Amino acid sequence: MGKVENSLNLNTPAEKSDGLVEKERKTGQVYFIRHGESTSNERNIFAGVLDVGLTAFGKLQARRAGLDIKKRGIKFDAVYVSHMRRARQTCQIAVDVSQSLKSPDIPINIDHRIGEKSFGIFAGRNLNLLRLALGYEGFEEMLHSHNEAPPAGEKIDQVYARAASFYREKVVPHLERGEDVLVVCHQYVLEPLALYLSGLPPTAYKHLKLPNGKALSKEELTKFRDKESSGSAELRKKFNDLSIMWAILLYAVSFLVGSLARAFSASNYQLLPPVFTWLIVACLAVSTFYTYLDIDFAGTRGKVTPTVKSIVYGWMIVRWAIGLFLIFSGILYQSPADLYKILWVLFWMVPPALTSPVLSVLWGGNLYPSAVLSRLLSIVAPLALLGTFAIAPLPIKVDSLNFFFVILIVGLAIPAAIAQYWRGKSPVESNHHSKNWKFIGVLAVAIMALFTGFQFTPYTIISDLFTSAAPERSLACLQQLALAVLVFVFMRLAATLTYVFSNGKIIKAEAQDAYILLVNPNFYLWAALFMSAVSVVPNPDTLRYAAFWAALGFFCIPLVEQILFMNFFSNDILRETLQSSRMATEDIRKLFLELDKDGSKALDKDEIFELLGMIEDLTVGERSPEEVRRHITDYLFNILDSDKNGTVDLQELEDYVSVYGLVANLNAAA
Repeated sequence: MGKVENSLNLNTPAEKSDGLVEKERKTGQVYFIRHGESTSNERNIFAGVLDVGLTAFGKLQARRAGLDIKKRGIKFDAVYVSHMRRARQTCQIAVDVSQSLKSPDIPINIDHRIGEKSFGIFAGRNLNLLRLALGYEGFEEMLHSHNEAPPAGEKIDQVYARAASFYREKVVPHLERGEDVLVVCHQYVLEPLALYLSGLPPTAYKHLKLPNGKALSKEELTKFRDKESSGSAELRKKFNDLSIMWAILLYAVSFLVGSLARAFSASNYQLLPPVFTWLIVACLAVSTFYTYLDIDFAGTRGKVTPTVKSIVYGWMIVRWAIGLFLIFSGILYQSPADLYKILWVLFWMVPPALTSPVLSVLWGGNLYPSAVLSRLLSIVAPLALLGTFAIAPLPIKVDSLNFFFVILIVGLAIPAAIAQYWRGKSPVESNHHSKNWKFIGVLAVAIMALFTGFQFTPYTIISDLFTSAAPERSLACLQQLALAVLVFVFMRLAATLTYVFSNGKIIKAEAQDAYILLVNPNFYLWAALFMSAVSVVPNPDTLRYAAFWAALGFFCIPLVEQILFMNFFSNDILRETLQSSRMATEDIRKLFLELDKDGSKALDKDEIFELLGMIEDLTVGERSPEEVRRHITDYLFNILDSDKNGTVDLQELEDYVSVYGLVANLNAAA
C-alpha cells in the first residue's frame, strides 16, 4: 500500500538544541554501509523493494566493508539492517569478517523503515530505457525529485520521513549512551538520511552515486553528500548519464559525421592502415575495460541458461551450415569478380560483436548471455574461418585474420584482464570509478565510429549516388546497398522469429540478449577479410561499397532498433500504469469480497495479511517473506482500522486506496 504521512515529529537536527547535537557528536559513533552489488545493480535495472540478492562481486564488496571496519578497530553495541536480502547478506558478511560486535550475543536488528525506496511499476525495469522513455529531465523529476514518485511508488519525502524516524528512535539513544552503531541499508535511504544528518530538508535532495560496500561514518556520509552535490560533480553526473542514455545515437551520429567528412572532402585521403588499425584497437581496449569493470566473469557459471545457449549456438550452426554450403558448392563463386558475394556470406557467419554486452545493458538484456557467448564465439569462429580458408579455393589470405587476433588480445583479453584484476583487488573503488567515468568507454566507441565512417566511405559516394559520373561505380554502390539491406533484414527477421517463439521458454531479458547476439555481427573481424581481399579482385569498388554499407548498418541500424524497443517499452509502462490504476479501484474490492467469507464486509488481521499476499501475486508475481508481510499487516491494520473495532471494513480500505493508491511492493509503508 502507499506510504501514509508519518505522524511522528520530524524535526531535523537543525531544529534540535545545539547542546544535544554536540552531545550526540561527542558520544557514540554511527557507521553506514550501502549493500554490496546486487543482481539488479549488475543488470542496470531498478530493484527497489524486489528482494534480490548479492552477486559474487557484491559479496566481495561486503567482505571489504568488513575489513575496513576491522582496520578502524570499531566494536559495535548495536546493528540495524534493512529486511531486504541484499542488505542482510552484506551485514552478515561484514560483521563476520570484522568480528566487530562487542558481544557475540548482540542481535542484528531488522528495521523495515530502512528498506529501499519503492519504485512502484518501475521495479525490474532497465534504467536506460526508462530515461529514454521519460526523457532525461522527466526521469530526474520522477525519480529524484523530493515530491514526485513513479506510478505506485514512493516519494523521497516519504523515505526521508521513515529514515529520520528510524534514526531518532533507534540510533540516537545508543549514541547518547556513548554506544557505537552500524546501519546497513540502501542508496535511496542513505541519500535522504545524509540530508537529515546535515540539517537539511528533503527539498534539498540530490541523487548521489554512493559506493557499494563501503563503511562511512556520519561525518564521512555528510561530506560525501556535500562533495557529490557540488556543481562539478553534478555536471559530471549529468554528462555521464546523458552519454550512456544517448550512446547508440552518439555512435550513429559519429559514424555519419566521419562519413560525410570524407564524402564532402572529395579526397581519396585515408588514414594509413596501421594507424587506423591501432586507433581502433586502442578505442576498443578502452571500451572493453569499462564494460568488463561491470562483468563478473569469475562467477558466470549458471548465469547463462542452457536454453539461451541452445538458441544462439543453434542459429550459429545453421548459419555456418548454409555459409559453408554456399562457399564450397560453387553456386556463388566462379571467379575473383564474385568475391563480394562470398564476403556477404562471411558477414552472415562471423561471431557477434565484442560490444554486444553494451547493447545488453542499454536495452534491458540479462548481460551474461551476451558477454559469455560473444566471448566464446569470438574465439571459436575465427579459428573455424582459418580452417575454411585453408581448404576453400578463395583469394583470401589466411593471415588476413591477424588483425582480428590482435583485436582479441590487445582490444579484449588484456583490458578485460586488467578490469577483472582491479575488480578483485579493489571492489569498492573500481565499482565507484565505473559508475562515475563510464562515459569514457562510450566516447571511445564514438571515436571508433567516427574514424570507421571516414575510413570506409568511398570519397565518390555523393556523385555515385546522385550524378552517375562513373556508371560502374554507381552500379556497384546500389548493388551493394541492395545486398546489405537483404542481409540485415534477413538476420533481423530470423532473430525476431526466434524472439517470438522463445517466449515462455526463456525470460524476456535473455531473449533480448539472444536477439542482440544474432543481429550484431563483428564488423571488424569481417573488415579484416575485406582489407586483405580488396587488392586481389578486378572490381575493388564493389568491395569498397560492401564494406561501407556494412559499416553503416552496423553503427546506424541499432538506433532504429532502440527507437522501436523504447516505443514498446513506453507502451508497456503505460499499460502497467493503467492496470495499476484499475486495480486500485476494481481488483482490491474483488479480493476483499473473496476473503470476506461471512459477508460482513470486514476483515480481521489474518485476512488482511492474506489480502496483502494476494495483491503481491497480482502485481510483482511473488510474495514477500512472511515476516515482512506480517510487519506490514500490523502497520497497516493500525492505520486502516480507523474506528478501532478490531476489523477493517471495505469502506476504510477503499478510502485508503483512493488517497494513497496501490504500491506493488507493500513493505514501503513501514
